[in-house]
Amino acid sequence: MKEYSTTYLGGTALLGAAALLLAVAALTGRGDMTSATLVLVGVGTFIGGVILLTQYRGEPVAPWVAGLAAAGPVVDLTRLCTDLGLQGNAHLLLRDETIVQVVPVGETQPALPSDDYSFISEENGGGVQLLPTGLPLYERLVRDHALVVPEGVDGLCTAIREVGEDALAIADRVVAAPEGDGIVVQLTGYRLYEGCRAVHSVSPRCCTMIGCPVCNLFACMAVAGLHRGCVIDHLSIDDRERSVRLVLRLL
Repeated sequence: MKEYSTTYLGGTALLGAAALLLAVAALTGRGDMTSATLVLVGVGTFIGGVILLTQYRGEPVAPWVAGLAAAGPVVDLTRLCTDLGLQGNAHLLLRDETIVQVVPVGETQPALPSDDYSFISEENGGGVQLLPTGLPLYERLVRDHALVVPEGVDGLCTAIREVGEDALAIADRVVAAPEGDGIVVQLTGYRLYEGCRAVHSVSPRCCTMIGCPVCNLFACMAVAGLHRGCVIDHLSIDDRERSVRLVLRLL
């Protein structure tokens, strides 16, 4: 929204300046080099203003649209896991340098099978193996934005803040800090909050069992940077500040 306002005001200002310059040239009517210069500058300024106002397309997708777009799949996937009898939170793990997500039957982490088959047998603890919803975001940041998650909790927290505030610009303020055996991420002024609220209103279990792409992305970053498993342990929201509090537990 800030970018749109700046561009709109800039274009409007150029059109106003062009009108003023052309008016001065017409009123003075001197017919000399000064008048010609005023006309040329006025026309150039007018063209610049028109280009700014007509070429700028604004934000390609409204934040509420982007937020709600992921809500349905997250809710449906949670319902599917629940219907299968699963009750555990999302466990993000490394398997052959690839980040995978496991939803166990209970709280105990099942053993990872050697293949990528979705269902984990009871012999291995039971559960399902999924593609993390945040993995495509993580891979895009690595490929196109040269994201390298530092090793160590402090470096990870800094990377989460930079990704949230700068690279993705999804919140007014992002704070990540170690707490106990995990990391707490606070997103204030969250721009995709409508989707988060829609998912959370169905059940907070949707947020911890599957997780939206953004919260899941931060879990992927934790696994990649620390080379440890990570559990989406808790998530709460605040309508007043449009904020999200995410708790990641490290394994």
